[in-house]
Amino acid sequence: MPKISDAYDKDHDGFSAAMEELSKYHELEFINVHPYNDDAKINQRKIPNADFVLVRSDWDWYPARATDKALKGGQKPVGLLIAGSTLPPSEIEMLRYDVLFYETPWYQQFVEGKHPFAVRAFGIDSRFMNLDSLPQERDIDYLMVGRLANFKRPWLLKKKIGKRVALGDFSSASKNLKIDLQDSGIELLGQVTYQELSEYYKRAKIVFVPCELQGGGERAILEGRACGAQIEIQSDNPKLESLLTLEIPSYIDYSQKIRKSIEAVVYGGQRVSPNDKKIGYMAVQKRILLDKIHRLPSTIKIRSVNLFKRIQQSYE
Repeated sequence: MPKISDAYDKDHDGFSAAMEELSKYHELEFINVHPYNDDAKINQRKIPNADFVLVRSDWDWYPARATDKALKGGQKPVGLLIAGSTLPPSEIEMLRYDVLFYETPWYQQFVEGKHPFAVRAFGIDSRFMNLDSLPQERDIDYLMVGRLANFKRPWLLKKKIGKRVALGDFSSASKNLKIDLQDSGIELLGQVTYQELSEYYKRAKIVFVPCELQGGGERAILEGRACGAQIEIQSDNPKLESLLTLEIPSYIDYSQKIRKSIEAVVYGGQRVSPNDKKIGYMAVQKRILLDKIHRLPSTIKIRSVNLFKRIQQSYE
């Protein structure tokens, strides 16, 4: 996570609660390798020092890339906690991880049977997200939780009637979008603590999650349900639909699945073979190289234009 984010150091959720529980059994070190942070390269060099590397990342996102660079397809035990809905790469590329953790029943079809060790693991912090201390009346008609990003389709909240509230990390949100939503009578609250978030869920009649398939929303659905709110999604999102009737997992459930899987890899020998792991790493590097070659003409053109502009400016 970039340090400039409004959620930096405040982003508590079911994962952080699960890690808190996991720390009772194993020593943990959290490493932030977001390239916008000034200590990213220093932190990347720490990755090989772990006995097991748990990467929380979407496929080929910053943490996954940093781990590939640090481990170079070596034999270090490593697992990917898939934080996103991007479909997996080729099966051979998936083998650079000893274990894959996925979040939703919908995603199961893309990893089960295609990777030797795939585990559904997800959960919420049920110490906060529950039916305790409910208000006498729910006074928020529609609550939307998350970033004001295009893939979350926040403009659909304008079509709803009643008291509408949006909250989340708005640090990268379009100024015009924020103005447009506010002019439509929507209350924008920005980032709040997890305790405060639970209180908003308990005040909400409907938690509105209009995200695209690749737009997240998984956590909001489970948290809203745990707090007794109704959930409304869009009909084009089978991933979120798969969570509407799922038994709500707690952070304890989440932690136990992660812990048992890690121990199966480290102590039980449930590993991808060193040869397959190396082949998987090389397949990723080949794909990245081919992509760079494909984009080379446009890259040269852009850099040439920028160079020409700098030369012009130097003579003005």
